[in-house]
Amino acid sequence: MAIHLEKAIKKLTGELIYLSAQVEESVKLSIKSLVDRDIELAAKVIRDDEIIDQKEIDIEEECLKIFALHQPVAIDLRQLVMILKVNNDLERIGDLAQNISKSVIRILSSSIIVEGFDIDDICNSVQLMVNMSIDAISSVDIKKAREILRTDDKVDELNSILYNDMIKKIKNSPENMEILIQYIHIIRHLERIADHTTNIAEDIIYMIDGEIVRHQNI
Repeated sequence: MAIHLEKAIKKLTGELIYLSAQVEESVKLSIKSLVDRDIELAAKVIRDDEIIDQKEIDIEEECLKIFALHQPVAIDLRQLVMILKVNNDLERIGDLAQNISKSVIRILSSSIIVEGFDIDDICNSVQLMVNMSIDAISSVDIKKAREILRTDDKVDELNSILYNDMIKKIKNSPENMEILIQYIHIIRHLERIADHTTNIAEDIIYMIDGEIVRHQNI
């Protein structure tokens, strides 16, 4: 039974890595659609989210089947719990990339053009965190997982700065409120993506060391 369990977990891990690559691409394209003002690219992210949703369901069902058939314990149990939780976080990241793309379409469909702020730093930082989380999943890299936790502080700070800047712009230019609110949504979605990559990092650390780092300062 141990051999069958090992093969099942290995196959499931491969499927999780495949899903993570799809999610990574979705985040990259959603950010690119914003930077390049590409409405067709944003529409593609929205369409492709169905693929991510279905893959998340498939992985969850397979994971539950392994629980029922093999009743895993110790490290095998921790790995399966990690897969279930990471699977959910990846699906949520995909949803947030879709939400970013919806806001991009609303911005580009409007005749209002708002300038004077820079969201490149938060876009780059979140993209880096997503990339690191994918690497940490595929290589089971605890050092990279801990690095993700440290990077999240920077994203939180950028989110706060940009949010306050947007509120000021709404007060100064209320006629642009509709579009500025879409930018606020995008910034918040980026911050939530960073939170989910942090969840993934915490689950990887738990799987490797059995250490619960949630609510701790790393």
